[in-house]
Amino acid sequence: MSRSALVVAGVLFALGALIWLLTTDRVVPVEPGPEPSVSSGTAAPDAMAPEPPTKAPGRPVPTGALDGPVPRVSTRAELIQTLNARGLNGEKLLSRYAEWRVARGFLGADPLSGTTAENAPAQVYAAMDRPTLKAMADSGDLGAIQAYAAGSLPGDPFTAVEYYGRASELGSAAAMGQIANVLADIGGLEMGDVMNDRPFADKLLALRGGDPDRDLRRDSVAWTLASIRQYGPILATPASMELVEGLGRSTDKELLTAICGQSLAILASLSAATAGRDSGSLPPVFVTERSLYNRLPCQDTAAPVTQPRALAACTASPAIGSYNQPVELWICPES
Repeated sequence: MSRSALVVAGVLFALGALIWLLTTDRVVPVEPGPEPSVSSGTAAPDAMAPEPPTKAPGRPVPTGALDGPVPRVSTRAELIQTLNARGLNGEKLLSRYAEWRVARGFLGADPLSGTTAENAPAQVYAAMDRPTLKAMADSGDLGAIQAYAAGSLPGDPFTAVEYYGRASELGSAAAMGQIANVLADIGGLEMGDVMNDRPFADKLLALRGGDPDRDLRRDSVAWTLASIRQYGPILATPASMELVEGLGRSTDKELLTAICGQSLAILASLSAATAGRDSGSLPPVFVTERSLYNRLPCQDTAAPVTQPRALAACTASPAIGSYNQPVELWICPES
């Protein structure tokens, strides 16, 4: 990195960290856990033995037995059966999980909540024309904002980023992930390859902050890390983890530090925009990738990824998800 880039990165990190500390108290340091037994997703699923559950000192354990065979939780019925077997009300917990998903901008199909493509909330917006969507989006309708952003792709990623950014400021976790996806898709474009479309080239240069050599994939990773800082492991999908783990393998420690600091600055900015809103709550039950916090970068920087404060009251136990993949089943106390 150039000296000027290092100065900018340092200022960005310091500003983000300062604003973050002043605007929120939602995070606590992550306790170290065991290293994952499989370092990549290339191994056969059946070869990945689930880890025994670990309980952090002082962390409350949900009501119900945790012993016995590792449960399957790839469908709504399986998850309800698992929760009921632990003495919990599976129907009630999954109803609240579904409500959380909609409030956080996840409007598509989801097998755990029993939402199909046909009855997903997104279908309401899919039937609307662009002018109607824009009018509703500009009036603050979260679903319309995201639908308008999605409808801008692939031809206009800049409008997509703008509207997904608005949705993120309204507390949409899904929109944060979509910004990361868009930036990853266009991040490696060469300016020379788009100069024949001058408006596109100008917008791309503006999105890169005036730096034609800036790779927006670094911004994609920063947005992913910011979403995980805010909403915990539920935002760490296999797709989002691919870029994040690639960053962790980088030998460019200055770049790593800059991106980790940038993720804090993003979160600080969103925290200011969502002040007064309940943007940090977690669903009462959810399924995530296994051993997530051991796989995240930033731990050796001044901006380690820390878990949301609400997650400290939850308990994770091993389960088997789709395609026989080991996952973690998180259960949080009812508020």
